[in-house]
Amino acid sequence: MTALGRLVLALARLLEDEERATVGHRLAEGVHDVGSRSPSRDEHADDEVDWSYLWQALLDASDHAHRIVTLLESERISFDVSAITEEARVLRSQINATYELMCEAKALDGLALAAHASIEEIWMQSVLHRAALVDADLDSMHWASEPDAPAWTIDVDEHGGFVATTSEVTDAGPWKFWGSAATAASAAHTLLWFFHDRPPNIMFDPPASRRPLVSNVVNADRSPEGPTVPELLVRRDAIYVEHVTAVQQARDALHRRGQDIEGFLAERANELNATDTQRLLHNKALTAIAPGSNRDHLGFASTVMWVPTRLVVGTRHPVWGDFGGHRDEIPVDIASGLLDAEDLDTFTAKFFSPKIDLMMAPGWTGPLYHVGSDGNHRVHTARMLGLPWLAAAIKVQAIRPSSGIIDLLNMDPDDGAKIQSFERRMRDRTELVIGLLRRGVIAGELTGDRGETLRFRRLPAAWLLHRAEYATAINAIYEKCYPGALAQLGIPLEAGTDPVAWRCWLAGA
Repeated sequence: MTALGRLVLALARLLEDEERATVGHRLAEGVHDVGSRSPSRDEHADDEVDWSYLWQALLDASDHAHRIVTLLESERISFDVSAITEEARVLRSQINATYELMCEAKALDGLALAAHASIEEIWMQSVLHRAALVDADLDSMHWASEPDAPAWTIDVDEHGGFVATTSEVTDAGPWKFWGSAATAASAAHTLLWFFHDRPPNIMFDPPASRRPLVSNVVNADRSPEGPTVPELLVRRDAIYVEHVTAVQQARDALHRRGQDIEGFLAERANELNATDTQRLLHNKALTAIAPGSNRDHLGFASTVMWVPTRLVVGTRHPVWGDFGGHRDEIPVDIASGLLDAEDLDTFTAKFFSPKIDLMMAPGWTGPLYHVGSDGNHRVHTARMLGLPWLAAAIKVQAIRPSSGIIDLLNMDPDDGAKIQSFERRMRDRTELVIGLLRRGVIAGELTGDRGETLRFRRLPAAWLLHRAEYATAINAIYEKCYPGALAQLGIPLEAGTDPVAWRCWLAGA
């Protein structure tokens, strides 16, 4: 610090508090005044945006607004100036939002902003451009629907929330969805991913139009319009009857064991662990979706439906009947309640409340599921009691139409393998992807200067893009649930279910 600076600091200590605050504020204005650093006309043409100046001006304006709020909130102010303080807060929020918008506008390739455009006009241009990029990405995905496939109608609102319905209801299928997506095309893509093995015909009502792109915000939440498990149960369809029949059979089996409920459940758990082990190495590996290069692909859909219990291949407790001390008594309590139940309809309603939450992994022959936020104990109990169906809430996230190889690495569970060198992991995953393309298991192309981005045209299942250990483990589970599924893709059984053989088979493409 110069001698003059030290002198100013020394003299400042002699000032009253209010004077010292005023001097400090004036000095700060001099430092942060972007107007004093305005570039000359020679530096920027009249129609060229000085982005550096714009960003700095907005940051400085935000600082000033924050300074206003701080000053007005001082306890030394004896009067109520809360209205002005709140206006300053709102102003700062508006400035910060404008700064974010300007950063976004500069980063969007191909976005041309009109001279002297207003903030509202820039926002509209930006979101429509982002929406156009999302829809252009989706054009590469190929979905072939049969003429007689079920028809679904999607209603997308201005916030990106959507509701999808069909009049062609089946016992085992959903009749209604709610969800959120960036555009109408993204909503359709999300629904098509859910029905991956049987793509429906999709229409929009009202007709799809260009709408602003949005994130999954509160205003896009249309869950109150979505279906519920009680609505599913009250339908009393054929699957419900099958379920109640199985419940009756389970109660009869428990009666035959007398009071030995724990022994009965333990025997059933041992049988399951011997014949139908939970072989999913990590739940995330089943449903993880690579984030992709365009983070605006945020589509998801939720529904309720009957799910075959055997297709729930992952829970938080990988050994049937063993909960590691966490509420171990729940299966016994449920079985005891079944023995004492006077009405099986009432028992069923209680068993499925609160809702069992399942995450869905679409596949080329049919889906797999793992337990989400709730339902682990009841899924275990259903397996031990031999109940073939679960009334559950289902959620699916749509696949992104393109992903970088680095994104594929990020979708892997953090199991310690990430300590390997980044270059090796990138090379290994790229080789697997090249093999999948050459073998025709997936369809698409690697793009970019070094082939670092995979753009899909057809992807039978997201887990195929995992590293070999996870891909083959899920392949083995899938083959057990859907015998002959690997052959449909031309994958030999041994190659598809063993990580070493998988690498060799793909490398030999």
